[in-house]
Amino acid sequence: MCSSQRSAWGAVCLAISLTAGCQRGPGAGPSAGSGGALGKVGDDLKGVAKETEKTAKDIGHATVGLADKAGQRLEDLTNQAGTGSKDAWITTKVKSALTSDGLDPLHVHVDTSNRIVTLSGSVPSDALKRKAVSAARGVNDVADVKDHLFVKADGH
Repeated sequence: MCSSQRSAWGAVCLAISLTAGCQRGPGAGPSAGSGGALGKVGDDLKGVAKETEKTAKDIGHATVGLADKAGQRLEDLTNQAGTGSKDAWITTKVKSALTSDGLDPLHVHVDTSNRIVTLSGSVPSDALKRKAVSAARGVNDVADVKDHLFVKADGH
């Protein structure tokens, strides 16, 4: 047999073997139905996709919750900082008022917390004690004054 005849017979045999292996009809492929191996893999992939979607939603909800908590904490800190700076300003204004009224700022201490002024230290007379409390109450934004001053007549 010559080589061209062998090539022809080889092609015929190859065509017959390929055709004989494909005897399924349309729709009878490996993915048809859920009983085959590929059907099982497809079902598994659908399950993984659903779980992934659920996990992504859970992460999204958790992220929103954490962002809300962080935002609230930031707001609280901002309010505290605002209150602290306002308290510092009140303290400055009270010290200025006390000095203007002739009280010694080295002997009368002023502390402010949440707009409540606490006066402590010593003054030489009851009249100056009342004057200090009155001066502190006269400052704008002061909510209350706590008097912890004592009279010390012998030179502060």
